[in-house]
Amino acid sequence: MAIFVGAVVFLALEIAVYYGLVTWLIPTDPEVEEQGGSIVRNWNKVMYFILIYMAVLVSALLFASSQVPRSYRRHVLFWFYLSLPTLLVLLVLAFS
Repeated sequence: MAIFVGAVVFLALEIAVYYGLVTWLIPTDPEVEEQGGSIVRNWNKVMYFILIYMAVLVSALLFASSQVPRSYRRHVLFWFYLSLPTLLVLLVLAFS
């Protein structure tokens, strides 16, 4: 049951963070894109995406580990470690 609840919370957090960051960071004005320099602008967006994602992830880890009993903290760490490679997948989805 703990793994199911963890999976639901994990997916909800990943989807919320992904759509929040994509709608906030990715859209740019077409006129700005035509002026050039999109590599630097995309690099900045990727860095902001990674930093904000990691900040949300670590804060969720700290909050969750303080709320669950000690016996379930290994589940929290499992979902934390699973979210690190998920970051790469989200980056590919967001910037492709």
